[in-house]
Amino acid sequence: MGHYKGRIYFILWYSSILAGYAGLFCPLIPILLVSNKLYRYLTDVLFTFWQSYPTVLLEVLCGCDVQILGDPIKANEISLLIMNHRTRTDWNFLWPAVYHSTHGSNRYKYPTKFVLKDIIRHIPGIGWVMQLACFLYIKRSWNLDRKKIDEYINYFCEICYKYSLLIFPEGTDFTDSTKENSNRYAKKHNLQKYEYVLHPRTTGFVYLAQKLLEKNALDALYDLTLIYPDTVPQTEKIMFNDGQFPQQVKIHFTRYPASVLPKSSDDLKVFLERRWLEKERVLQEFHVTGHFLHGEILKRTNLTYLYVSLIFWTLLPYIVLYCLYEYFYFRYIIICHTLLLLIVNCTTDGFPEIELAMYKLKKKLFSTPF
Repeated sequence: MGHYKGRIYFILWYSSILAGYAGLFCPLIPILLVSNKLYRYLTDVLFTFWQSYPTVLLEVLCGCDVQILGDPIKANEISLLIMNHRTRTDWNFLWPAVYHSTHGSNRYKYPTKFVLKDIIRHIPGIGWVMQLACFLYIKRSWNLDRKKIDEYINYFCEICYKYSLLIFPEGTDFTDSTKENSNRYAKKHNLQKYEYVLHPRTTGFVYLAQKLLEKNALDALYDLTLIYPDTVPQTEKIMFNDGQFPQQVKIHFTRYPASVLPKSSDDLKVFLERRWLEKERVLQEFHVTGHFLHGEILKRTNLTYLYVSLIFWTLLPYIVLYCLYEYFYFRYIIICHTLLLLIVNCTTDGFPEIELAMYKLKKKLFSTPF
């Protein structure tokens, strides 16, 4: 049964992404010609609604208890999230983490975006949708990435945009080989060797945090610590092919208001390194004693919303297939949009670059940005 559970989870999850792209995101593109703010709002509502779908799939279909502890994310703020990257499949459990931890009246339209490797934007479906949702893709070339971070932050500041941005400071997931690399780095720089986390890369985090603070565009930083108490789903194969889902996942959120964050580059670097030293201690204690960080369990109890999401996103692929079969103009929109996106992907750094260019053009032509 576990084997089929993994396959069913993958099919439902991926088909909802493809259907959402074709049936919901593609028809929204003309709105970008009219208003960047309205386009951001509508795509955020859609993507935030979709986040509840992997939540209900994991918790109901797969029997995985994603337990969120600590401080809730406030949906009326700009937040920076940092987290240890335990496995390649962490992102599966981040959706329910964000769903349960985001509180406030704006939570159903409050987007969480990831800082991702540039290659991910080329993945059909999920990579395309995250481009349209304006995730931040980086190339691991600092001169190029610094420029992109500047444009990204400036754009969001100018449109008065509220969001949370998640970054993995370790840069990759925790494996035997990455642990060896981390230990070599520690030895070279006379640092403590870690057993449960990797030494964080500080350059990107420091620049991003400092830029947000300088622009008064950061309300809080959240430090997330993730742990798998039983099954560790290191790769997609463990979940999708073997159907081995963890029975429980624990993620602890600690909130640091912007007012308590250091402002200088050196102090921000020390701040990040101390957070990872603390993670090492917390995870070591868990493996020795079984005790994890304490805090209020953040759990939404709106089952109606989850089941509406389950029904909507499960049925959407069939509705989209029907429309593709029956309506020529619908097929025409999807084909043209996909060809446009493929051309954009091959000739630029992705659709967010087009979105920013559209905003700059309208700003140049009109006195009031919109």
